[in-house]
Amino acid sequence: MVMVMNFIKHSKLYFLIAIVAVILSAYSLFSLGLNLGIDFEGGSMITINYSSERPQLDEIRNSLSEIEEASGMQIQPLGENEVVLKIKEQNISSETFSKIINALPGEFDTSIETISPVVGSELKDKTLIVVLVALLAMLAYIALAFNSVSKPISSIQYGISSTLMLFHDLIIPLGVLAFLGYYYNIQINIPVVTALLAIVGYSINNNIVIFDRIRENLKRENKLSYSEIVNKSLNETFVRCLNTSFTVLLVLIPLYYFFTNEESLKYFTLVMGIGIFVGFFSSIFLSSPLLVAWNNHKNKKK
Repeated sequence: MVMVMNFIKHSKLYFLIAIVAVILSAYSLFSLGLNLGIDFEGGSMITINYSSERPQLDEIRNSLSEIEEASGMQIQPLGENEVVLKIKEQNISSETFSKIINALPGEFDTSIETISPVVGSELKDKTLIVVLVALLAMLAYIALAFNSVSKPISSIQYGISSTLMLFHDLIIPLGVLAFLGYYYNIQINIPVVTALLAIVGYSINNNIVIFDRIRENLKRENKLSYSEIVNKSLNETFVRCLNTSFTVLLVLIPLYYFFTNEESLKYFTLVMGIGIFVGFFSSIFLSSPLLVAWNNHKNKKK
């Protein structure tokens, strides 16, 4: 049985919530900036290879907590007996290196590697290119897939709506990351970027599913208004989108809990969780109601 909800009735409220969230996120992003990790900014990686069982990450973190030069250091486990210490400084002095090594518990061997800022800059450029390509590919796909649907909304408007939702779905997690980076020193690393790219895919998928149902109903339902067809389509796809989002969150919650000491996975799950929630909200309550708002505006001008 298809549930019946009026998703269009309170669309102005949903738009207001989205606008406020985007403005706050944009303010956070541009005023605080992103705290980029050494993957993007360059720095040093110290690999600690323990001869026996590796100490708990909390023990390692506590042992380094009083070293000023180690503030903001990322601690990442590697394999069963290794741990990687990531520091934003490229040229670590011998004194700082000795402080870090002497503070660590247990017996181990060490190696140090420097990451050039040139490599980090190339990585930033490639990440930006991937996101832009995803945006353009989505716009082109929707424009072609909905080419046969020209009334009452053109195919390009479906693409524009999806692109706006994708911007919405990315700017909010980025705003949260900027806030957490400024106040809690959370850094943007490769897993976080992976989560952002996964959000892009999730956002595209949800919007395509709903828009495709709208296209099918436009061909079948000749007696309904465009607003009624969109609302009918949202009711038919709501449970599917909700189940998809809920299933992903069911995986992310234990992942966040069990890997709470593994910073890269911890923030990957955090960003994914925010993105899934925001993506669900935009795909159901924003993208399709926006099409209805455009259509209503066009009819008022006639």
